Amino acid sequence: MTGTLRAPQAALFVAVLAGVAYLNSFGGQFVFDDLHEIAGNPWLEPLLPPWQAMFVGNKLPARPLPYLTFAIDRALWGTRPFGYHMTNLVIHAIAAVSLFNLVRLALLSPRLRGRWAERAVPLAMVIAAIWAVHPLQTQAVTYVYQRIESLTGMFCLVALAAFAEAAVRGWPRSWLLGSVAATAAAMASKENAVVLPLLILAYDWLFVPAVPGPDTSRNWARDLHGRGWYYLLLAATWAILAGVLLSQAARYQEFEEIQHSPREYLYTQSEVILHYLRLAVLPVGQRFDYAGWRVAKSFAEVWPAFLAVALLVLVTAVGTIRRRPWAAIGVLFFLALAPTSSILPVEAVANEHRMYVALAAVVAAVVLVATAAFDRSGSRAGTPAAGDSGSRGHRAAVIVAGAVILALVVATQFRNQLYATPTALWMDVLQKDRDNFRAYHMMASALDAEGDPEFATAMAEEAVRRRSKSKVFSELARHHMAQGNPAMAEYYLRHGYDLVHSLYPARDKAVQIITSDLATVLREQKKTDEVRRLCEELLASGADGHVIYPKAEIAASLLLAECLKNDGDFARAERLTARAMAIAEKPAEPGDVSLLNAACLRADVLLGLGRAADARGLLEDRIRVLRARSRRTKEEQHFLDLFLRMLRDFPAQ
Repeated sequence: MTGTLRAPQAALFVAVLAGVAYLNSFGGQFVFDDLHEIAGNPWLEPLLPPWQAMFVGNKLPARPLPYLTFAIDRALWGTRPFGYHMTNLVIHAIAAVSLFNLVRLALLSPRLRGRWAERAVPLAMVIAAIWAVHPLQTQAVTYVYQRIESLTGMFCLVALAAFAEAAVRGWPRSWLLGSVAATAAAMASKENAVVLPLLILAYDWLFVPAVPGPDTSRNWARDLHGRGWYYLLLAATWAILAGVLLSQAARYQEFEEIQHSPREYLYTQSEVILHYLRLAVLPVGQRFDYAGWRVAKSFAEVWPAFLAVALLVLVTAVGTIRRRPWAAIGVLFFLALAPTSSILPVEAVANEHRMYVALAAVVAAVVLVATAAFDRSGSRAGTPAAGDSGSRGHRAAVIVAGAVILALVVATQFRNQLYATPTALWMDVLQKDRDNFRAYHMMASALDAEGDPEFATAMAEEAVRRRSKSKVFSELARHHMAQGNPAMAEYYLRHGYDLVHSLYPARDKAVQIITSDLATVLREQKKTDEVRRLCEELLASGADGHVIYPKAEIAASLLLAECLKNDGDFARAERLTARAMAIAEKPAEPGDVSLLNAACLRADVLLGLGRAADARGLLEDRIRVLRARSRRTKEEQHFLDLFLRMLRDFPAQ
């Protein structure tokens, strides 16, 4: 049987199996980051020019190639999730086939072919199939936004497989250049591709040398020198990643408010890594979100897990130094996780999609160890019937592999069903983590969308109790304001205002934000006296040098200035608008809505003071900046039209 199975047939089987496992993912809806980065992202439409979609995210940093694919899907499918899921599945299938080729070529490499050559194709097929249908992959495949992870993983696996193919074929430039191109694409997809050149170098070190002995290292170094141009090109791809990081530096929300130190993050990751390993072997207890994971504050809290992981790292390091091919499993696992599971204190300490590539190492280890165990059980027979025993062992291995793959397909399909509605997805999280503030936050949004404000309010309250900076009430209100329902927006904000004031001091950021948001909604309903009181209250919280959250201070200053302008107190209104503009200009982009609002009201106040020349200069400056932008949002275009109308009305004033 092993001799009749050909690589193209095995690769097709892996791709089809991936399709079977994720066929019901097409019914999944947009959830979480999908909503604002895909469905609600104005920069994805129109498709041309493509660099606008590639480098401008809505709220999160844009990763160029994944965002380009989102824009292409947007052009093809609009905001219907079906097509986006199909693209995700195609990416995953290509990644699975690439993994199959990588494992097959590694097993056929000079250092392993003596042991595994006859079974390279079926073993690679089983490893790639299990990886492709494993439910731990659902977050990277069924969750549309995490195409960022799967696309990066696909390019990483393609780059590694192309390099392995080049090694087998005698280093043709076409395969090496293909590997470089895939590496460059990975760098333009996500930051964790930074380790890819190191993974390729590790493959070179562990699999390429053909003859062990005292001169092997020297021979390998000499051969490596001949591939120096290739590694220089690989290193050059880091410049692509550096460019992406620089272009998106202000948008990495993961680091806006660091909640833990690098040391605490490192300690915590030891338990996270063991959790990943447990899910890889026994995928029970998965969660879409791990916001409730406890951060370790000291080594004493996690020392058993830390030592276990450290031991695995040490074994991998020793095996790598001694050029043992089995060390490739540890190298792939730890390097793939290094960007998110080391010392860089990302806000989310755990996410299942981070295991997308690393899972291949665990699956390969389990399959190869199990195969070796079957081999030993057959060889121990040592009788004339040993051939029959080996045959029975082979059949047993096929049955076990088939049963495992079938069980994983069923588990993945069950997992996919959770994405059918946001409520089902987040309720699943809450059932496994009652302290997950983000799950309460998202449940509130889902229940509000289903028309259950009472239950939505209860969920929102739980989110705020667990995390003061949760903006759930403000987000619910913003949604209803966009729908033209200020009464419902006021309903949520009053609940939030009362709760936040009962939990936190007046100078807390959460109190300031919800106060300014409530005042903004009340202004739309002409409740001027309460608007004035709330704004005075918020601005007073900055007395004695206490910091006021900038956006809250801008909003309160402008709302109060508008009240004063309507009362004829232009002098005080002018001071408040100047204060608002000074704050808004510091971190703002030219099209920042807070800055444009401040400029609009300030020009009006300056006219009231008889300073028409100053008002004209302010408006002309804003108009010049807005016109210089190659693409404008609807809000920016609205302000541009408004400023032009104000200038046209100057003579009459």
